[in-house]
Amino acid sequence: MKKLHLFLLSILAFNLVSCELEEVNQSGLTADSFYVTEVGIESLVNSCYTPLRFWYGKEGGASMTELGTDLFLKGGDCHHPEMSMYDPINFNSQSPLIQVYWDRFYAAINYCNTAIKRIDASPLSASVKKLRLGEVQFLRAFYYWHIVETWGGVHFTLDETNGVITTANKTSVDKFYEQIFIDLDASISNLESQTAAAGGRVTKPAAEAFKARMLLTRGKYAEAATLAKKVISDYNFKLYDNYASVWSMSGTNYNGALNSEVVWFVNYSTDNTLNTAMDDYDGNSKANAFRPEGGNQLFLMFCPRYDFHAGMQIDLNGIGFQRYATSKHLLSVFNSKIDQRYNGTFREVWKANGGGKGKYTDMVQGDTAIYWSHNVLSAAYKAARATRFEVQDINDMYNADGSLKDNRNFIEMQKHEDPTRAAAFDFRSKRDAFVIRISEMYLIVAEADMQNNNLAEATDYMNRLRTKRAVPGSEEAMKITSADLNIDFILDERARELCGEQLRWFDLKRTNKLIEYVKKYNTDGAANIQAFHMLRPIPQTQLDAITNKDEFTQNPGY
Repeated sequence: MKKLHLFLLSILAFNLVSCELEEVNQSGLTADSFYVTEVGIESLVNSCYTPLRFWYGKEGGASMTELGTDLFLKGGDCHHPEMSMYDPINFNSQSPLIQVYWDRFYAAINYCNTAIKRIDASPLSASVKKLRLGEVQFLRAFYYWHIVETWGGVHFTLDETNGVITTANKTSVDKFYEQIFIDLDASISNLESQTAAAGGRVTKPAAEAFKARMLLTRGKYAEAATLAKKVISDYNFKLYDNYASVWSMSGTNYNGALNSEVVWFVNYSTDNTLNTAMDDYDGNSKANAFRPEGGNQLFLMFCPRYDFHAGMQIDLNGIGFQRYATSKHLLSVFNSKIDQRYNGTFREVWKANGGGKGKYTDMVQGDTAIYWSHNVLSAAYKAARATRFEVQDINDMYNADGSLKDNRNFIEMQKHEDPTRAAAFDFRSKRDAFVIRISEMYLIVAEADMQNNNLAEATDYMNRLRTKRAVPGSEEAMKITSADLNIDFILDERARELCGEQLRWFDLKRTNKLIEYVKKYNTDGAANIQAFHMLRPIPQTQLDAITNKDEFTQNPGY
């Protein structure tokens, strides 16, 4: 593992302060002398959190989890189209995106291994040692989940790496998960007193919720349902009456610690001196997608190029980076008449804010400039508005096979928008990245109980969530019966609830639906995807660096 030691040698750490990350650069110190101090060990623990910012709320992490699924297609300026297309020429061991995350996740594992080794001998009090150990045990399990699901049975170690390692091992997937559960059980025990949100730190309910996700992943359905129900009942998490409130920036709900649906989050800052500006972002540099600076950037990525249309110019609604285009399939899983999540998730209307009127001679500033509908609109409806604003319906935007007619124009998935930014071209958002929400626990109970043939309880928990997401007055219409439950319905419900939250690729892989769904719903990748794409390629730089090349080989198919 040639690069595992590089980040530790720099001794670059981040201190968690309330809901913010403060960088501390202890240059000139060695690890052995620094980590025996209270400041040093706290900085080491906090450095275990830092890699989360390279994945959650960032373009690269979103490309790895949302592209190549059924829910999003490559947009007009997608920086990682090979992830959606399963392009055999570019989706291979040379991918810089895959290389970066291999390095980042293994660096994260080394941070965690080092912290776990050194916490006991640190000068922290016994109670703080216990908490910090619980946090890092969770994080190691969390990073190893990303590694094993992405690459399968690859390199595994629990040891601190201090120098160049020239060999790597192949460890079974079962061994990875055995350690994930060992770490999570220890984390839950050590975090017994840490149940309230603590500035982005791991808490006991976060560890329990993630363990429920892991139990579901491994087919331990009864245990998964029991633990997910515990997270629902034992703490103060609460579903909002209005789904849009989950994503509101007008109050404090953008702060994961103050959002009643958020079990765990990656924190970003209200202080833009900490959310460093990406001044060198040129719109094409893929390297910038992997930086931890810049705040949460997902508000940029799902936004169409609305400013190319009459009456529109870029404003605080977003910047049309158009990396990920909403698929026709995603739009089709909603019944917007009864499910409030449709309007809480998508934007169909843009208000005129400047620019020429073009052919829309009766356009009024402040009134509608664009209406892109997921429904089929009548010719009479369109004709009546032909001089007022642009109207396109689902058939105008998508071909019959589900492909986009223009991948710059699509209905925006707007969950991550941030109109509170200081300026239209501010690429930073203070929004925390929500990693686990309480609604996922309802979905875990429903799926686990369904798989365990406990259909009455599965239906009950599904209906608890669905009636809460109903348009007022449509609660009964949102209810389902046990006859409606199957894995496709579960995946549709997870799409309605969790789309764009960096889970979909894992969901499709877990349910063994990735190949089927891409072939059915993703016109970018349908022709190319094969069974071996259930794993990603091991980076060629890793294979080139090791000496035991006959033992540590590339994943099949690449």
